[in-house]
Amino acid sequence: MPSPTTPLSTCPPPVLDLIARFDEHRDTYQQQTYNETQVRREFIDPFFSALGWDIDNKAGHAEAYKDVIHKDAIKIGGATKAPDYCFRIGGTRKFFVEAKKPAAAKTDHEKTALQRQIDSADREIDQRVYQLYGLTDDEIRIVEEATR
Repeated sequence: MPSPTTPLSTCPPPVLDLIARFDEHRDTYQQQTYNETQVRREFIDPFFSALGWDIDNKAGHAEAYKDVIHKDAIKIGGATKAPDYCFRIGGTRKFFVEAKKPAAAKTDHEKTALQRQIDSADREIDQRVYQLYGLTDDEIRIVEEATR
């Protein structure tokens, strides 16, 4: 659900529908059989479409000017990475989204392991974005302090 400080009235109706559908069928979506492709097609794509992003390039833009690139190839530290989504404005990369299936951890051990994976992925993504944009240590410190 949106945070308590975000009034639901500010959410686009399709986003509210996605929230309601997920809440209604949460047990199904958190099963191991519900996969990442399903979550992308059923939730992430419609979510960003509701926010105005042209997920499927319905505008017919040339590759260089598409709003969203799926599995964009990005060189980072000599390696090529491919985030699930690269969001762009005017052909300039603005942010990336990496989709994960919403499987629920059942035991405390699974919850701890899952949280460690999430934390590790978050740190790795942060470092790669900092490298991609060539941020200095001072700039990184400002970003990290602002997002705590």
